[in-house]
Amino acid sequence: MRRWSAQHFRATCKAIFLPASIIGMTGYWLAGLWVPAVTHYYLLSLPVTLMGIFLGRVINHRLHGEAFLKYIIWPWQASVRFCWFRQ
Repeated sequence: MRRWSAQHFRATCKAIFLPASIIGMTGYWLAGLWVPAVTHYYLLSLPVTLMGIFLGRVINHRLHGEAFLKYIIWPWQASVRFCWFRQ
């Protein structure tokens, strides 16, 4: 991952997290864990989510090369290592 471009990293994240989220939520629904409160909180989170998407696109267009590594990749790798070593 050290030599991935910003576009490759983002595309890989999207390709992993979207299907994983859909499968996870389907599992919750099949297990009977998707209750009306979940839908309520999901709908409440949509405005903030949409603002996050917009802000992410703005930041995405401003980060190039070394800045992407500095602000996105390195902190992400550090958080993954922290979570792994915590187990």
